[in-house]
Amino acid sequence: MIALVGTSSVGKTAVAEQLQMLLPEPYLVVGIDHFLNMFPHHWAGHPRGPGPGMWYEDTVDPDGSPRARIRYGAAGERLLAGMRAAVKAMLDCGNQVILDEMPLDESIIPSWRRELVGYQVSWVHLTAPLQVVEEREARRTRGQHFGNARGHFGIAAEEEYDLRLDVAAASPQDAAAKIAAALSA
Repeated sequence: MIALVGTSSVGKTAVAEQLQMLLPEPYLVVGIDHFLNMFPHHWAGHPRGPGPGMWYEDTVDPDGSPRARIRYGAAGERLLAGMRAAVKAMLDCGNQVILDEMPLDESIIPSWRRELVGYQVSWVHLTAPLQVVEEREARRTRGQHFGNARGHFGIAAEEEYDLRLDVAAASPQDAAAKIAAALSA
């Protein structure tokens, strides 16, 4: 498994798509967004948040910039546990996986690591300056929630990774090529 970790809009999904084209074996992309979108709308957003599901906690920083954090209750916690179990089941069936993970809080990566003890995982942290990810967030056409990049910026940055890659000036193709080269080394 290749775990791509980083804040919203850093480019994980685009890099994962490029990796799929470069790697000699088929890899399935599993992303946090796939699982977040499983919640019915009225349990996933503001109408019922805060509560048992998942919701955005929207605030504004002193400089006027929007900040959004995805929060979750008991049903959201079960969804995240189900995501980890689903990925583990995919690996157990012989699939190769690229994980597209935006840590919602500091518990997410340690939970993945506990779940995947004994599995071969390459942990890759994609990063870019906040200004860059906010510019990318503003250009997004799907999955956009202003302030999400800022709200999750830096979460899990202190974790241990096999590769740290600043993608501020790198295209998704270039980033994927660097990851593929590091994996084959």
